[in-house]
Amino acid sequence: MSLAIWLTLVACLTAAYFDVRTRRIPNWLTGATALAAIVLNAAAGWKALAIALAVMATLTLAGTILYARGGIGGGDIKLAIAGAGLLSYPLCVPFLLYTAIGGGALAVLYIILRPHARPALSRAVAMTTGGLQAIPTRRETLPYAVAFALGAILVALSQSVLPFLRIHLS
Repeated sequence: MSLAIWLTLVACLTAAYFDVRTRRIPNWLTGATALAAIVLNAAAGWKALAIALAVMATLTLAGTILYARGGIGGGDIKLAIAGAGLLSYPLCVPFLLYTAIGGGALAVLYIILRPHARPALSRAVAMTTGGLQAIPTRRETLPYAVAFALGAILVALSQSVLPFLRIHLS
């Protein structure tokens, strides 16, 4: 496995730890990971750096739109930018796809295990029982860095012991 995969894996696992405990991903972690992405790709040459910067810029734009619509947190966006920048193209594609699949599975699991996190169902139950004050006002959030950690783990496995997980783009 390459250094980029190892660094992405460590960064995403560390982010998942912080996200589960505090629902925050530290800026020092995402900043250091983004810096590592730039340094590592610059060492590989100007073309590798240009591709990595294009990946990071594209995710910055897409992430800003998602964040503005309330779809994902700012720390998650920064982690996506840094992790995908480290992996660069083409490995960033399976990383993001595996992360999206992991995020969907995480959401389903979260809804099953935390029924109070379902505002629509809570509202329906509260309305039928006459207790509107029972609706939770605090918005539940997913520790989405766990999905990024899963994406990084699957990329690492696909590039080492489980090659059948590789997603070929050509």
